[in-house]
Formats: sequence, C-alpha cells, structure tokens
Amino acid sequence: MQARTPLKAGLQLAFLLYPFYVWWAVSNWHPALAVLPVMLLAVAKALTSHSDTSQRWFFLLSAVLLLAASLLGKAEQAMLYYPVWMNAGMLLLFGWSLCYPPTVVERLARLMEGGLDAKGVRYTRNVTMVWCVFFILNGSVATFTAWWGNWNLWVLYNGFIAYVLMGLLMLIEWLVRRRVKTAR
Repeated sequence: MQARTPLKAGLQLAFLLYPFYVWWAVSNWHPALAVLPVMLLAVAKALTSHSDTSQRWFFLLSAVLLLAASLLGKAEQAMLYYPVWMNAGMLLLFGWSLCYPPTVVERLARLMEGGLDAKGVRYTRNVTMVWCVFFILNGSVATFTAWWGNWNLWVLYNGFIAYVLMGLLMLIEWLVRRRVKTAR
C-alpha cells in the first residue's frame, strides 16, 4: 500500500474539517464565500486521485455543481446538501462494485492483505453491503439536516456524529474481521 503524501493527508484533514469551516463561513460571511474553498478541495481531490478515474470525475462534477449553485444564488443550499451528494456518490461507487466485482472493500483488502480466498471475497462483499446500508442511512439523516436548514444541527451531525458513526463502523468491522480470521 502506498504511503500518504503530505498533500493527500492535508486534503483528507481538510475534508474532515470542511463542515466546521462551512458553518463558520455561512455564519460570519456570505454563503458563496463558503463554497469556494470546498470547490477548490474537490478540484484538488480530483487532481490527486491517480488510481480511480470515476473518483476523479465525481470530484470534478462536484466542483462544477458547487460553482453552478453559487452562480445561481443557491450557495447555502449547495453546502447544506453537499454531504448528501457525497453519500450518494459513495453509495453508487460501493453499490456499482457489488454489481461489477471486485467490490471496493475487496480491492482494499487485496491491497492490504494480498490474495483472498473464496471466504475472504464473500466476507468483503458482505462488508461492502454493510457500507451501502450505512451510506443510505447516513445520507438520509444528512438529507434531513439539509432540509431542516438548521446550521447548528447540520454541523453537529455532518461534522461530528457522522464521522463518529463511520469510525465506529470501521472499528466494529475490524473487530469482526479479526474474529473471522482467527476462526479459520
């Protein structure tokens, strides 16, 4: 597995912190000014995504949609619905890989572990399905917070609770994977 460059690590950190920036920017500035850094992050992510062209196009499309929303005077709505868009994109990516294997999780497992037997492939397929359910549920709550339009609720869920839930799911999967490996 390739080591993270400082640029990629910085981009990951910026994506984790963007809900707090958006909340602060919308509260203290104009919503259109909140969109510009997020658009730039999406373009930077697209330009640094060397391995997956679908990911590159997704982030470029995200930047174009944010720009269009800003030009149409809908910057605040664009920022509110950005987490919904990201969850939909991840759901499509993971769901597509279920229809056209190898799954996303299987590809990651092969990068980390090397070869996988039939049980490993089945396990990674199940984990991919769990992530699809997560993206549906998380995207639904993100949709609710966007629709409600309360920035405090939005940043609490999209900037904190959603990340805690993702981390919890990763931890649970890691614990289950350890148990499954020792049972073989």
